[in-house]
Amino acid sequence: MQEVAVLPWEKIAWSDEHVQLIYRDWGLFYTHKQQLDIAAKYYDKSLELKEDDSRALYFRSQCKRNIAQTQGALEDGLAAGAIEPNNAPINLEICDALYELNQFENCKVELHDNTHKFYGKKVSAFQNRLIVVDENFKDSIGETLGPFILRNEKIFAKVLEQFEREKYVDPRPLWKILREQGKCDVLSVLEKEEVLLSPREIARRERAFKVFNQIYYNKSWIDVLFLKDLRDNMNLLLPQCKVSTPYLRHLTNTKYEVLKKFLKMLQARSPLYNEQMRKCPDKKVWEKHRQAHLNHIQYQTRRNMLTILRTIRQLRAAGKIKQLGKYVEEVMGDYVVLKTHRVMPWKFQFINEVYNTLALAYADIFMEPPDMNVHYDAKNRLIRLLKMPIDKNKDRVMRFVFGDKSTYQEPDAIDYTLLAYKKYLARLEKRMHFAKYSIEKCYLLYEIAQSHLTQSRFEECCSVARKAIEETKNCNSYLWRFLSILLICKSHAVLHKVERGRDALNEAYECAERLKCGELMHFIDLCRVSVETEISLKKRTQSFDSVRRRKSRLSVGGSSHMSQYSSGSANNNADERNEEQEQEEQQERQVTAREFQ
Repeated sequence: MQEVAVLPWEKIAWSDEHVQLIYRDWGLFYTHKQQLDIAAKYYDKSLELKEDDSRALYFRSQCKRNIAQTQGALEDGLAAGAIEPNNAPINLEICDALYELNQFENCKVELHDNTHKFYGKKVSAFQNRLIVVDENFKDSIGETLGPFILRNEKIFAKVLEQFEREKYVDPRPLWKILREQGKCDVLSVLEKEEVLLSPREIARRERAFKVFNQIYYNKSWIDVLFLKDLRDNMNLLLPQCKVSTPYLRHLTNTKYEVLKKFLKMLQARSPLYNEQMRKCPDKKVWEKHRQAHLNHIQYQTRRNMLTILRTIRQLRAAGKIKQLGKYVEEVMGDYVVLKTHRVMPWKFQFINEVYNTLALAYADIFMEPPDMNVHYDAKNRLIRLLKMPIDKNKDRVMRFVFGDKSTYQEPDAIDYTLLAYKKYLARLEKRMHFAKYSIEKCYLLYEIAQSHLTQSRFEECCSVARKAIEETKNCNSYLWRFLSILLICKSHAVLHKVERGRDALNEAYECAERLKCGELMHFIDLCRVSVETEISLKKRTQSFDSVRRRKSRLSVGGSSHMSQYSSGSANNNADERNEEQEQEEQQERQVTAREFQ
């Protein structure tokens, strides 16, 4: 690379000492303006020119403490103290760095040494900090520590064991570690085990995070929560912006880490148990307020339960089944699952009532349609009775308009229906992992099978529906068993597996008999008649095909030996076969009509 000659007026005529002082003053200027990152860069340039500048080290130590780089601040303070050991501000800076590193014991030792080292007005700053450190010791290991240890002594061993496990680094190769653990030692990259947390535990941690920030940051806690959510906000981190997005992601993550470090400093000086005790020193009054708060939540929860049941019954009466299913999933998956038996004493009874009402609403769909004999043909009668779409492709037909780009589907377009299906399926499977009651598991398995059915995954639908049938035996719910069997019937009906569908309908009829519901029994009878009709049509079609094949073989064999017949007689034979076929079809229609009558 060719070097460009520097013009005379572009040369800096100052010496390195002068430039170093300019950089240091610029750093001090930006420190006063609270632009600490820029100030740190100028301090770095100043120290590159002169490494033993104690003032630049002192200023950079202060700057690093303000941006939560406490370890670097301590190193700069020690380096400045080695240059000027009798400088009181530099020694005070070392003590402040130790204090912000939460090393209170070392800080107190350093403060005591400096009180004997200096005299006059210089000692007062060290003495004031000694008072603060002593108060921090009282807050952290004072009278409030004993009750905290008694409440949490059972989990101390687990916490210490986890700390030791995180600190220990095994220097051996990965395959040796895996072989000792009895795992596959061929894997070069281990899969990260996902820690599944229950919805109640997730809600507890979110609430504890808010309370923790409210105690130490007061009204600014909402800004911390906003910054935490901002790190993954796609409205800020736009994937289209290749330059600004990495910078903004680094900025938000850095600032959030700074906040976390300051929060740890505040928590070390006055732990959470001390702050709670300080707000309410009397235990009896604190317990009284706690019970009053829980009673208020319990009363409000009871009112919400009554409102939920009223809404569910109204939706069922109005026949809005899809809206009812979404409402139940939202309520049970986001609200009821977070409640304990302290604030919801009748939780099991409420869950039973909700899921049974939903099952009754699903069963209300299956009844004899009034126009069955008029509009329902013999071939698709069972599919129509089970409320299954005849042809999904008809609904996807779009009218193409010339010049309108929205009517043309792109080849790489996102399938939002598939994404919604996967998201809903993951939600149900996660709920299934933490479900306690059998009736809730029956509902979740039914919804999983139903979602498979909507995506035309019939084998998965049948498999999950059979699991739901087995689960119904634990809670003696014949209603959910009936609905799960009907899902299997729907899958067989779409695949035209009429024999298997007939067996499933027989099981459904037994469930309807146990439920003592005449409407469901009549509906199953209609479905069975439709299946028998379809089986008879299938057999007749097969017999007609075999007869036609036999006749075609005979006609081919006869034509080779009777070539003397004219073309006119062949046409007459074809007309006779057509008349016979028409007569057979007419007889078939008569038999079908007689069966339905």
